[in-house]
This record gives sequence, structure tokens and C-alpha cells, in this order.
Amino acid sequence: MSGHLLLTSWAFPPARTSGVYRAVGIANAFAAAGWSVTVLCGPARLFRDNLVVDESLVGSVDPAVQTVEVPLEHHELSTDIAQWSRLRARQPEIWAKTRLRKDASQFPEPWFGSWAPALRRAAERVHRADAVTLALGTAAPYVDFVPGTHLRERFGVPYVLDYRDAWTFLTFTGEDPPTATLAMRERESALMADALQVWFVNDPIRTWHARRYPDAASRMRTVRNGFDAPGSDADARIGVPWSPPANRGLTFGYVGTINFGAFPLEAVVEGWKLARADLPPGSRLVLRGHLGRTGEGSPTLLDALASAVPAGVTFEGPVARADVWDVYRGFDALVLALPSGPGVTSGKVYEYAATGLPIVSVHTPETPVWEVLGDSSHWHPTESLDPQSVAAAFLAAAADVLSGSAADRADAIAAGARWERAGQLQAAVRELDDVLAEAAS
Repeated sequence: MSGHLLLTSWAFPPARTSGVYRAVGIANAFAAAGWSVTVLCGPARLFRDNLVVDESLVGSVDPAVQTVEVPLEHHELSTDIAQWSRLRARQPEIWAKTRLRKDASQFPEPWFGSWAPALRRAAERVHRADAVTLALGTAAPYVDFVPGTHLRERFGVPYVLDYRDAWTFLTFTGEDPPTATLAMRERESALMADALQVWFVNDPIRTWHARRYPDAASRMRTVRNGFDAPGSDADARIGVPWSPPANRGLTFGYVGTINFGAFPLEAVVEGWKLARADLPPGSRLVLRGHLGRTGEGSPTLLDALASAVPAGVTFEGPVARADVWDVYRGFDALVLALPSGPGVTSGKVYEYAATGLPIVSVHTPETPVWEVLGDSSHWHPTESLDPQSVAAAFLAAAADVLSGSAADRADAIAAGARWERAGQLQAAVRELDDVLAEAAS
């Protein structure tokens, strides 16, 4: 069965915020299965004006996918003062309180709740122009779920909830966040009750929700992230081909966002300092990616990076999505540095696996990286975040590099290939096709 998918994703290319890759993957997977796809998203101008964009991402979207930008005055990204109301410009504190009350009245999510009415109107316009078969919202923000519930209430359209994170759980602990309100919990309960399916990016987050909402548990699925194949000649370009270790230092690399307080920079650097004396002379650690959401980085983060330079740690800036595989080919091993927690996941783990390179994994053991890398002999996780444990992981990865072979690398690349995003989503789309076809028969 195929039909018309209405996908809602606050950020969509050229935006480069977290979750964009998954949204593109979902849109492309449905398009590849023969569906018409329309995406409701935030205005591209907001992201461009704040330099939160990667224009190369636009080319990753299937040309058949249609986008509809839905306006929202964002508390951080709407920076054009000429567009502000008199109240916001003159009395920003009063404006903020008024805005938050308005958010709460429309949907229980601070700063995004006010987007709900515009999303409902946009969804209805799309449906009246070309009947929607299925609505899917990918969150956060959780207001992305509004078009699905609206179309179900008005026209009987089924919807799917896609959780990249958790709304009423802390992914670091599995506990309730102090910011979770009764209105949020009641809305989530209603969303779960009526959803055709509910998708989660890993098993721990799905399990937490299944315990809280047992009546919806049978409709919950783990639909993992994955890596994105780089272009039409993907099979030839996936992975980092093996070459004999030269008589030189090794280059360890990190690719990803560096958020101060979340990225375990101190643990990585202190462990690296201990390990460096036992690594081949000239070995270095290269960090690539954006410094926080804006890419500018806080003074504290910039100072920490600068102080690590004498130890052979360098920050070399962001990487366009189109260039990421070329960057991986400049590394001998990778560093997967994540915030720790039983529900924390990262799309990067799949991309790292697909390179075939040895991986130093810096996080605590309960972080579910093992779901993806647990069967790999080239995965070198830390036992803790203390410098000695991190140093031991660096040294194990270095030994892995120096003892490797072309056959080992080929096997690792082949094992990682199973995590390609399109393959992860293909099975989920096929199941939905079957469910919808059965319901229609």
C-alpha cells in the first residue's frame, strides 16, 4: 500500500539541528516506498539567519518530497527586531510571561505550544488539497505531534509518534524531569492511546514508555537511527579502506557537536594526556564539529579547547554533511564521546560503525552504545570516566590500529553496513504499509 504521508518536523534541511537527519531519512524512506510525502517544518529563514544551517543537506532530500513552512515566532531564533511586537521589544520579560501562558493554552510545551494552531491549519490545508493517508510527527519538539492528532480528530487519519528523545523521562536517568507537568503527562497519555504506532530510537526509552503506558506497549517499536549512505555511489564510498600503518603518529578523530557540559571534554583530554606518552610519537587527537547549537561556543568551552592544544588536541571546525566520509578517511581511529545515561543514544554511533575504524568509546557502561557496537572487536569502551580508564581505551584502540589487516577492516565495514538508515526505516515503513492495508481491507 502507498499513500500520502504528512510528516511534521520542526527542523528540516537546510537546518542542521539534531533530528534533521532522522526526519530526512523518514521522508526519503516513504518516498522510496512509493508514497507522496509532504513535510510541515519551521521557516528556513530562522535557521539561516542564525547560521544553524548546512546547505549541503538540501541535496539529501528526495526531490519528490514537498515542504510547507509553517511560521512561528521563536524565542531564540527570531532575531529580527523589526519583526518583534512593541511588547517584546520594550518589555521582554512581560512578553516572555505572556508568551509562555499562550503556549500552555495551546499545547503543554514551553516556547513551542503557540505553534499548534498554525500547524493545525497547515495540516488541514494539505489534507483538503490531497487527502493524507498517514500523519507522522518526529519530536522533539513534541508539538510536532499536533497535526496527527488534529487530522485524526477531524478526518479519521491515523498517526504515528516518533520519539527521538523522551518528553516525560530524563534519558540520563529514566526518572521524571522536574519540568514535567500534569498537563504534559495527560497529553502524552492521550497521544499514546490513539496512536497507530509509537517509534523510539532505542530499547531503553521504549521500555520506559511501555511500563508507563502498558495499553500502548504492543504498538510500540524500536526504529533505530542509522548512518546515511553518501550519494549514489554509496557502496564504493562507505567505510575507511585499510592501509598499512606508516611510521608516524596516529590520528584519533571525533566528529559531532561539542556541547559544553554534555560532551565529556575533560575526561577525553585527561585520558588522552595519560595515553599520549605510550602512543607513537606525533599522535594527535582532532575534534571536528559545531560548538553547541550556534557553532560559536561559550568562552568556557573555547578556553578548555585552547588549553588542550599543547597536549596534541586540536579543534578543526565543523564538517559539511556532504564531506563527512572524506573526513573519516583522514583518521586512524575514532573517539565516540557521549553524555552518559541509560537512555542516551547518538546517531553518530551508526556512522562510526560503518567506517570500520577502531573506536574509543568515552561514556559510562550503562549508555546503550552496546546495542550497536557490542559485538565488535574494534570497540574499546571505557569502564568509567576516570583518566586511567579513558587512557586504557585509547591504548587499546592504538594497538588495534597497529595490528590490523585489510581483511579485518573489510569485515568491520561489512558488519557496520547493516546500520544504514534506509535499511532501518525500510522495515518500519513496510510494516506500516501492511497495517494500513489490513485496516483498509
